[in-house]
Amino acid sequence: MAGGAKETPRQRMIGLMYLVLMAMLALNVSNTVLDKFIFIEQSLENSNHITAQENDRQLHAIEGAAAKKVNETTKQVLEDAKALRKETAEVISYIDNLKKQIVDKTGGYDHGELKGKSDTQKPAELLIGLEGKKDGKAYELEKKLNALAKHFDDVAMKHDTTKTWQAIGKLAKPAKEMDQYKDDKDNKNKDFAYIQFEETPTAACMAILSEMSSEVLQNETKVLKVLNDRVGGRVVFDKVVAVVKPTSKYVAAGLEYEATMFIAASSSAAKPRMKYNGSSIKVVDGIGEVKFPVKPAKYDKNGRSTQSWQGEITYTTPFGDTTLLVEEEYVVVKPTIEVNSATVNALYRNVANKLVVDVPALGEAYNPQFSASNAKVMSSGKVATIIPGVKAKSVALTVRSSGNTIGTKNFKTRGVPKPTITFPGVDLKKGISAKTRTLKVRPKPDEEFKAALPDEANYRVVEWEVTVAFGTKPLAGPVKIKGGKQDFDIGSLLKKAPKGTPGVVIVVDVKTVVRKNSQGQTEKVSGVGGITTIAVN
Repeated sequence: MAGGAKETPRQRMIGLMYLVLMAMLALNVSNTVLDKFIFIEQSLENSNHITAQENDRQLHAIEGAAAKKVNETTKQVLEDAKALRKETAEVISYIDNLKKQIVDKTGGYDHGELKGKSDTQKPAELLIGLEGKKDGKAYELEKKLNALAKHFDDVAMKHDTTKTWQAIGKLAKPAKEMDQYKDDKDNKNKDFAYIQFEETPTAACMAILSEMSSEVLQNETKVLKVLNDRVGGRVVFDKVVAVVKPTSKYVAAGLEYEATMFIAASSSAAKPRMKYNGSSIKVVDGIGEVKFPVKPAKYDKNGRSTQSWQGEITYTTPFGDTTLLVEEEYVVVKPTIEVNSATVNALYRNVANKLVVDVPALGEAYNPQFSASNAKVMSSGKVATIIPGVKAKSVALTVRSSGNTIGTKNFKTRGVPKPTITFPGVDLKKGISAKTRTLKVRPKPDEEFKAALPDEANYRVVEWEVTVAFGTKPLAGPVKIKGGKQDFDIGSLLKKAPKGTPGVVIVVDVKTVVRKNSQGQTEKVSGVGGITTIAVN
């Protein structure tokens, strides 16, 4: 039997993506590539899980054949197969432990996100060792991998009656023994640890170690096939179970629930049909993908709702169809609505209050729609512009994503703070010069309101009255100013006042002030204005 075995399409795809990402890593590209490494690592682990199960079935088939045909040959094959499976499991366990140590050393996970995915120093310290020492875990891994490779070759050549086994040689090689590096003057002298893990971020280290596990398991498969042929065994459906692998059992309302559902024992002849809640789903290479939008439900005091779905897997045997039933439980987590705004504590009435409304748990699946009571709502992406009615005491903002209700946020309302009337260029305590030509009046917005909503803080005096008097006796005026004119030729009135006579004053009566909002609408501002007396010097 030949030592090489054809890879599955899935394995070829993962291997190709792994090589492409390794090349991109050398270019020091963005975190997007690191996220792809995490995806590759997860895909490899799923593939490794399936391969490990296949190898277990190979071992069971050898056990079955050895039980039916008891002799020295079958006894020796079975002993070698068990020893090989045991050593392989130990190496895989050692690699898994290294991955755990890397995760722990770089900060672990934060809400499912690998915190230290871009860290290159800590993985190198663990796997290579401190600079110059070369006492890292990768050197022990190198010994274990190559010892296992020798075991593979020894067992395969011992039992391969066709004499066609192609020796594995080494599973862990230095750069000079690798085709892609042997002629590279910058890398050819690097040992196994350095060529694999030097300046390599955590996400890539995880993928590299999973790739090593994959290579170990695939070579074990080849050897077990040699042993199977030696005893005349074959893989059969001796035990069939349904396996469901959800991405997570905790799902925020508005997100999609994702899981893979497949038969743990399968063969090339098996073509399973699968259903989710009675509806057929697509099956590719024996694996069905379950995906459905998760709707909010009644949550418990911890903000969680336990739900479930049912699945069916049907496959054909020589004796007819067999259907396996599965029921998978998942937990819907009530998402948190986050609101950011300068006016988040209370909304101003008849004002366009802009709120940035986010639901972090939904991630890129967040597709918001907003509605509110006692207010008009305009939306643009995550921004909800809320205009409470002039009499609204509170507003309830309802947040939806892709049609699913996420929750409601309640806000109190408050009136717009009154502006103050100012006279630019005039010191009200000292008075105004008799030579002054122009008197200006301006409403000054509340500073906090203007800082929060500058487009709403647009005020104007549209009606006011000016009189020049001596004590209580008018000397000139009153002159009424309308139409929004806020500058007045006060010099024309001051000419009529006696010069150098103490007691001359300007009496200003502001009658009407308006505010123009960001929507172009104008409203009268009540309670602002009145009479101001300015002494003339």
